[in-house]
Amino acid sequence: MATRVLLLQDAAHLPSFGGGNKANRLLLEALAARGFDCRMVSRAPGDRGALSHEFGARGLAARGVSVEADGGYRFRGVGVTPMDFAAPDAGARLAALVADFDPDWILASDDRPALFLGAGLRHAPERTIALVHTHYHLPFGPEAERPDPVRHDQLRRARSVVAVSEYSRGYLREWGGIESKLLRFPVFGSSSFAPPAPPGGFVAMINPCHAKGLPIFLALAERFPETPFAAAPTWGADAAVLEALTRLPNMTILDPADDIGALLARVRVLLAPSMTPETFGYVAIDAMLRGVPVLAGDLGGQPEAKLGVDFVLPVNGAIEPWAEALETLLADPQAWRRLSEQSRAAAQRFLPETDADHFIRYLGALSAPTRGAPLPDRRPAARG
Repeated sequence: MATRVLLLQDAAHLPSFGGGNKANRLLLEALAARGFDCRMVSRAPGDRGALSHEFGARGLAARGVSVEADGGYRFRGVGVTPMDFAAPDAGARLAALVADFDPDWILASDDRPALFLGAGLRHAPERTIALVHTHYHLPFGPEAERPDPVRHDQLRRARSVVAVSEYSRGYLREWGGIESKLLRFPVFGSSSFAPPAPPGGFVAMINPCHAKGLPIFLALAERFPETPFAAAPTWGADAAVLEALTRLPNMTILDPADDIGALLARVRVLLAPSMTPETFGYVAIDAMLRGVPVLAGDLGGQPEAKLGVDFVLPVNGAIEPWAEALETLLADPQAWRRLSEQSRAAAQRFLPETDADHFIRYLGALSAPTRGAPLPDRRPAARG
């Protein structure tokens, strides 16, 4: 019988414009392709403002998805159940769904509604794994929205905790007293990526919003009025963001795309100036795989995602370092080409770390213990 995997996430399954839910979707698709029985419970589509047409029945139909009467559907081998986690009966519905599927592994991703870990732990703590894609929804530490001792205890009781970067592993250890397993998700696919094109196209930003560094992006667009800039708004853009972008004469608004490669094919330099710490920075590697130079911020796991390649720049301070770096790449084709080649080579070396077989071996190594067996102590060893 196929290994059953259930993933719980407080984000829409399709479209997956955010890094964490894209990573989750592609992980399940990779596991399903290898014979796993994979299901996901995701947030039901709600009001998404300017992107409402991308979510719900219209967005799913555009992707060739047939929705069942209860709102569920299958996509690339994965069964999906959308759920309103704010509903009064959400906890009971989730518990019933977990019990009915009785998965071999329950993957609880960024438990913002405080439902996922509880459901997993009540059903089978020895089979419950926490996935940490963002620190904002953790119940401890300076990057968390708010402390929550109950949820902190739940995280300690999980069978294992998965982090997506060394930065995140350090955060979990320092602020939560929790040891974790570093796993790179299969976000980038396994296709051969197109070689870098000659310099041309936009200076671009994906998901422009304040948290992702919109003030830096706007300041650079104003500093380089003769350079074509472009923004691809996704989950972080609201009416104020769109107004700020459209008032600039050198700005083009691009539609978000399921295939990020199609979008990046039009990009000359990608800006990733996140002003809040991220656990990693998938979009930087997406660009680097295609030979697109990236200027990234210096907070959180963003420097780690640059894989040792220039440029990592300060986001708290003057705009001059960003302007100087961008001027170099715009004015000197040889400098652009060198950074393009270095970026592509580093990303290609990194790519094998994202193979889904690493996750499968991790599940095998955990070798789910007999139900009721004591769980290992995952607290860091005492320093002596």
